[in-house]
Amino acid sequence: MRRALAILCVAAVLTACSTTDSEPDRLPDVTMASLTGGHGVDVGELRNPTVVNLWASWCKPCKRELPIYQAFFAEHGEAVDVLGIDWQDVQPDAARDLATRSGVRYPLVVDDEPEIRASALPKLILVDADGTIAYEEYVEIKSLDQLERLVQKHLGVSL
Repeated sequence: MRRALAILCVAAVLTACSTTDSEPDRLPDVTMASLTGGHGVDVGELRNPTVVNLWASWCKPCKRELPIYQAFFAEHGEAVDVLGIDWQDVQPDAARDLATRSGVRYPLVVDDEPEIRASALPKLILVDADGTIAYEEYVEIKSLDQLERLVQKHLGVSL
């Protein structure tokens, strides 16, 4: 009986400290330096529908999907922003080389601290027009159609 009461008390305390009334999930308010020498990006200030791709030069699935993100950017970059984040990559020269070989023309920044939480790569994050994370998943994007469907479903953007 005492054990059940103790568990109930702990549950009540934890419930009282829950964050259900907190701000919506957003990317951290931090400016990340450009990987390619352009302007940095404050990822916490993103306010357009945005596809964010966490990747690194050593990640094999990331290498395969970079051209797909570029194809999305080329086709839909006017409606949806694309941002690549080179995440915890200790080889920035290799990352720049990979981006060049993959034909990437969308903005690329570096998160070497890291500021964005992740436990694996690649990671897709979809940010809505209010700057809220609408969707995130550890997933390898394997086709343009797959990415388009995810954007339409979670960001409500007609492509």
